[in-house]
Amino acid sequence: MATFQQLFDIGQDFASFVRGGLASEQAAVDALVSKVGQPGAISDATLQRIDALTGRYHLLIVGEMWCPDCHVNITALQYLCKAQPRVSLAIITKGRAEDDLKKRLGLEKVSIPLVIVLNEQFEKLGLFIEQPRVVVEQWSEQTRADYRQGLYMDATLNDVLAVIATGER
Repeated sequence: MATFQQLFDIGQDFASFVRGGLASEQAAVDALVSKVGQPGAISDATLQRIDALTGRYHLLIVGEMWCPDCHVNITALQYLCKAQPRVSLAIITKGRAEDDLKKRLGLEKVSIPLVIVLNEQFEKLGLFIEQPRVVVEQWSEQTRADYRQGLYMDATLNDVLAVIATGER
């Protein structure tokens, strides 16, 4: 069984991951990249939390380009990595995760995106699974539409930052 670091080392960066998608999938991600970069897309409070990070962290992400949840959440996490160089990411396939992570993480199934938040030594701090907590808790057709348009990327960042905060102590 591969270690988290070995899986991270063979993972793709964001640009390579996006290039592996269909033109329509790439366009969807490009639109989200544009949206997350707009003023106000990420709250000032979230930006302050990102700036305040002192440790180094790795996000081992299980994702596929056909997955709309991956488009939204991995784009948000790429924003985090660009805004805070102390955080890096690598993306592996769902098939690889089924083989190497499902049992180790105690999951019945691998929902994507699955983000394994790791500290500098590649030790697991926690998980982000599929959608931000607020989206799951407030699920409605309107919430779903807003989420798919990238209006909850700040919530994704806050969920992941909450896990990272456990490593900042």
